[in-house]
Amino acid sequence: MTLPREAGNVDAPVFEVNDDWLQGAAPAQQQAAMWRWFATRYEEPQLAAPPDGQGGFLYTTGGPYQADQVLHRRFDGKVPPEVIDELVALLRSEVGNEWAPKPMDRSGG
Repeated sequence: MTLPREAGNVDAPVFEVNDDWLQGAAPAQQQAAMWRWFATRYEEPQLAAPPDGQGGFLYTTGGPYQADQVLHRRFDGKVPPEVIDELVALLRSEVGNEWAPKPMDRSGG
């Protein structure tokens, strides 16, 4: 989903959402903005962390970060909890709840 300019600078390497816009946005737009915010800061562990030999990963640059905790900490009070939970459920089904930090030099920051 394409976000409007009012959502924030969508061209920035690290997206910062406009909270005033976010609070009045439709749920699908809220989820798209939260995903963009999250995806510019975190990435799938298999892309960033070497395997630990036991089915997990070695988080050498920090983490793992729990998607549910990160998203609720940032967006509670601005987005209805059920909208956040829907995004978390999608992330868990596709990747899991554990994420690695995205190094700023790899995201342009």
